[in-house]
Amino acid sequence: MSRFTSRVFLTVRYLVGLLGLTLTRTSTELTSFRIHAGHGRHDGSTPPPAELAAVLDDRNPQLQQLRARYRRLDTPYRPGSFWRRSRRLRDLNLTFFRGDNAYVWQLRQVGDNARLKFFLLAQYISRQDTHKLLERTAEDGAFGCWAFDFQGLPTASRDLLDSVNEMYFLDRHWDLLSREGFTVLDIGAGYGRLAHRMSECVPGLTRYLCVDAIPESTFLSEQYLRFRKASRAAVIPLDEMAERLEGERPDLAVNIHSFSEMPLSAIEAWIGLLARLDVPALMIVPNEGDKLLSLENDYLRTDFTPVLERHGYVLAAREQTIADPDVRELVGVGDWFMLFRREPATPAQDAT
Repeated sequence: MSRFTSRVFLTVRYLVGLLGLTLTRTSTELTSFRIHAGHGRHDGSTPPPAELAAVLDDRNPQLQQLRARYRRLDTPYRPGSFWRRSRRLRDLNLTFFRGDNAYVWQLRQVGDNARLKFFLLAQYISRQDTHKLLERTAEDGAFGCWAFDFQGLPTASRDLLDSVNEMYFLDRHWDLLSREGFTVLDIGAGYGRLAHRMSECVPGLTRYLCVDAIPESTFLSEQYLRFRKASRAAVIPLDEMAERLEGERPDLAVNIHSFSEMPLSAIEAWIGLLARLDVPALMIVPNEGDKLLSLENDYLRTDFTPVLERHGYVLAAREQTIADPDVRELVGVGDWFMLFRREPATPAQDAT
């Protein structure tokens, strides 16, 4: 054990004792977390629901059809080489799609001592949970998701804690929890993580629309949100998006760790779509701190701030995802929340 790791362990043990809490074991031991942390791993202690066990298969005809449909599309929204099946998607086990994989780096981002770091994260989120969102939604560890149990705290997962944290950022700067009758458009929605949580936690939400240029994401979102009975969420296949969004007027768009994995051409297309729909607010969580960088097919990075500015999106709020500097340092997560608001279009912007 390194000096730093030892110091983290002793610090957290001290905090646990000081607060009178006890760390309880989950179905998977700490040593198992270390073994499973990494590319394409998952916690298999919770078997998949019987009704989906046979559906979540790479050979599923619906998925095969979606792949064929997306391949035929001549679309500017393609994510680039990073999300090819031979690269990023080789991380993905469809049966355990909520594991540590292409969609959520549950364990590999926090590194060693994951259980202790999740304890700090769960405490941090619980302290700011003034609207009791953690009582409106819960974690069951389904589909390969690692879940951590701590006495006096809700069962924690990366999915749950990230989602609640994102909703509180939007509440601080966009009045998410008091707003009524609004629609959210999620670009790069993955398996529908935030759609599920927001459907359960936000009473004023009317519709949550999930779009993605990855056929596996469209397939998994449909299956997952149906399983979670997220009736206010809808998944729109990429080849139906233009027609179906004509009648929608989203009030907010979100992009969580997705633009950072696209080439500039795809980002330009998505931001242009938001401008045509006149979406007034956009939340982005980049991959590189607060830097807004594309990922080109040759792996060069390009600042896409000018794309946002050209379409009228101006930075309105910017915060680190973990405000407490001690928790941020001990956990080792340095992500940022960014909210953009669209200013009235100029004639030049209207022309684009």
